[in-house]
Amino acid sequence: MKILFKMLTAAALTTAASSCSSFLDINSNPNQALTVAPSAILATALSTTAANYTGNNPSFNSYASWVASYWGKTGVVSGYGEELTYNYSSSYYAGLFGNTYDNLNDYNIIQTQGAANGYPYHAAIARIMKVYNYQLLVDEYGDIPYTQALQGGTNVAPVYDKAADIYKDLLVQLAGAIDDINKTDATATATFTPLAVGSEDIVFGGDMKKWKKFANSLKLRILLRESQTSDAALTTSVTQQMAALQTAADGFITADVVAQPGYAQSAGQQNPLYNRYAYTAAGTSATERQYQIPTQYILNQYISNNDPRLTQLYTIGARTVGTDANAVTTPEYIGAMPGQSNAPTFVAPIVASRLRGANAATATGGILKGLVAPTALMLLSEHLFSKAEAETRNLFTGGDVSAKQDYLDGIKASFIYFYRAAATTNATINASTLEASTMAGAAGIDQYNTYVNAATNATNPLVSFDNAVVNGALGKQNIIIYQKYLALNSVASTEAWDDYRRTAQPKLPASSQSQSPRADKLPTRLIYPLGEVSTNAANLPTGTTQYTKIFWDVVD
Repeated sequence: MKILFKMLTAAALTTAASSCSSFLDINSNPNQALTVAPSAILATALSTTAANYTGNNPSFNSYASWVASYWGKTGVVSGYGEELTYNYSSSYYAGLFGNTYDNLNDYNIIQTQGAANGYPYHAAIARIMKVYNYQLLVDEYGDIPYTQALQGGTNVAPVYDKAADIYKDLLVQLAGAIDDINKTDATATATFTPLAVGSEDIVFGGDMKKWKKFANSLKLRILLRESQTSDAALTTSVTQQMAALQTAADGFITADVVAQPGYAQSAGQQNPLYNRYAYTAAGTSATERQYQIPTQYILNQYISNNDPRLTQLYTIGARTVGTDANAVTTPEYIGAMPGQSNAPTFVAPIVASRLRGANAATATGGILKGLVAPTALMLLSEHLFSKAEAETRNLFTGGDVSAKQDYLDGIKASFIYFYRAAATTNATINASTLEASTMAGAAGIDQYNTYVNAATNATNPLVSFDNAVVNGALGKQNIIIYQKYLALNSVASTEAWDDYRRTAQPKLPASSQSQSPRADKLPTRLIYPLGEVSTNAANLPTGTTQYTKIFWDVVD
């Protein structure tokens, strides 16, 4: 596995606050790690992670948006065979593997140089972000290089570690990162002043308490993934670690975790999701804006529950019946049916809906939000729904009383996220915002109240927590996962897809062209990329296909 090192030069550093990683990457010797100040590459590393997760070509979000039935193919483009058939090849989304390891090298340099040269806080951030990236790889590929990874030219053919073993160590690394921060806080004296983290931290602005909260929320994400296997020892470990996590001194995130490198209306500097699927810096439609549209399945979820987010997330299409003077055109939300041969386009008689995205720097809300909007790394709604699930399943204390509050706050956080305007700063949603009773009129709050208080939803088992179906020891997991699915739509689709494989909820439709032998006609993972097949074949796990399950995928 050949991994490139990236280095930010002093000249590039001066633009880090307002630049995307795409034009800051400077490839250096792949076989020799250079000495570089961690502060010089942290911004680029974080920006690259955000882009890889959400909007790059390829990105984890775009892959998951297709397979999780958020997106379908429009009739104006051919291709997309692997999205429609799930007959994956070693070239399908191959860039995710190498790009993520490339990014991991950034963090490895920061961690190594930081620990050795008086940057312990930078090193701790890098340690947390390595966990973030490794989990993404495990969740989509299974076994991956881990213990022998990131060694450059000294080991270009690393062994593959078991996914379950990696997961266990990810929790160790997060605990270690928190401990590193605490030790640095405690030992800082007049003779040892750790170099502070400043504007190069484009996520939390150097607030190490927030990094500890993020690490705890990552722990919860990891533990929930592990929580439904048949491994008795693992189940016991998860139960014990969940109990300790709930009472962790530092708590959890209270805001969307986002990266803001200083997006601007300039080529290579716009929000990557917006740039790829909305409009270019020149103001023209992005090429892929024409290629993907919402599925009818996801549209119907919002329609059937009278969900106000429908109009915020999508443009309305139209259907024309008849011709000439007798033609009648009716506004309608129209999406694609996965695998259909005559997918809708953008002209009469059937005009498809699109992901909403205004062509302006001040665009407000929605999925594509705006060209200067920060990029999500973890939505607060995801965390709150995860916490609600842990409570209803008695992995956390509090039971359904606490679960209901976190469930409702998860929905509210989603409304706030999707209705909040694009911003050049790291706008946050904190706990007091969610709990305040004086929020009427704030972005998304009135719409949230309409949604949860509507007469039609008072007994709706897909909205009303009190009326949700109880699923044995899993409690009200189904309604939590369902609403989480709606909240993560096209922004954090990776987590929705992972939740589906873990819980089999919600019941996603498969493409009519699916070649999957599974009962749900869906795949379960990505294929190892051609580069690994060509250069590290001796270490590749044998017998794996796109239908081989990840270790935590045990529910069908």
